[in-house]
Amino acid sequence: MGDIDKLRRLLDGDVDHGVLAKNPMLASIAERAYGVSVKPMRMSKPSQFEVTAGESVIPAHPSGPIDPINLMVEVIEGVEPPSISDSHKMPQSVTRDGGRTGLIFWPSLMLLVTEIANLFGIFGMLFGDICVEPGASSGTCPDQGATRINLLSIGELDSGWAWSEPLQAGGFGIPDIVLVVALLFMCVIMKKRK
Repeated sequence: MGDIDKLRRLLDGDVDHGVLAKNPMLASIAERAYGVSVKPMRMSKPSQFEVTAGESVIPAHPSGPIDPINLMVEVIEGVEPPSISDSHKMPQSVTRDGGRTGLIFWPSLMLLVTEIANLFGIFGMLFGDICVEPGASSGTCPDQGATRINLLSIGELDSGWAWSEPLQAGGFGIPDIVLVVALLFMCVIMKKRK
């Protein structure tokens, strides 16, 4: 295999550590291109480290065959393992979902209270004076006893079609029932999630 083929294999990432250790030119190119230093590595236990002058801790390499028993983990007496801090742990799902649950719960509760107030005709007292219905029309305004807002005609508050009798007079609509049940269900579910 020529130098060009070895260089192509290096750039493709197909060269292993042993080939680089044997070829100093490829090792130099790998160090410049990838920023990796190519030095032969061998596994050893901390008790087999040797310190030479001017160098950092380098493992000693046995001259004979490696005994599998020596590859086992060495337990050093008198040294406790480092404690694992809680900083790497993920926060509990309750704290993560608490923000989203509150973001849905409180608006749902506010809408539920608003709809119950509407059923009892509170908004007829607040917005009733904007309703101006001609005498020949079939709609009724809050001054004639219709103080509950019809949810399907909420955009027509100035006409009698947007107003109906409150719950005290026996007036309620299907949209009111659906909205109250849906909001009540949503509030209960979100409260259980908290």
